[in-house]
Amino acid sequence: MRKSLTCLPLLAIAALALASCTSTGFEQVRASTTAVEPAPGQQETSELPALVEPTASKAPEDYSDKELQDWADEKMQQWMDEINEGWEDVVMDIDEPEDLLKWYPTDPHGHMLPFEAPEYGELLITLEPYEWEVDARSDLAYVGSNTMLRVGEQDKNLRSVTVVTQDGEFKYVATREDWPPFES
Repeated sequence: MRKSLTCLPLLAIAALALASCTSTGFEQVRASTTAVEPAPGQQETSELPALVEPTASKAPEDYSDKELQDWADEKMQQWMDEINEGWEDVVMDIDEPEDLLKWYPTDPHGHMLPFEAPEYGELLITLEPYEWEVDARSDLAYVGSNTMLRVGEQDKNLRSVTVVTQDGEFKYVATREDWPPFES
């Protein structure tokens, strides 16, 4: 249980989100190839294109350091966009992770340094030193799993999120296999 009362809204929303994912009425949306009726003046019927998942255009080891950093920066921006859109009634104007501390002063996400990518599909998140909200394992797991949930839904190429403390003493790894709802 989190010590801070400022996290209660976060916990309530997370619990509701998990409950909706596990309810029996939840159905996975699948790509459709059903024929579409032609519009007036259209000669032939067409089919809806199948949903195409973005895939890496080259092998993970073939990306340059710059390409990897650009990809990691894109993932951090996706995370911030997701926070701004998904929590618009709770937080506002998250342009950098530390902006989250204005709204939730004890949230470990506010201590994330810029994301890194040791390999395409793998994110490395370093947390700067701060007073643990709960404990090292819980805080790192919170950041890793939340990032995998938020960014992993948008990028099927994200295979793992590793969260470490800046001193290297603690480490947590969230993998795509940990989150089977993402798999088709």
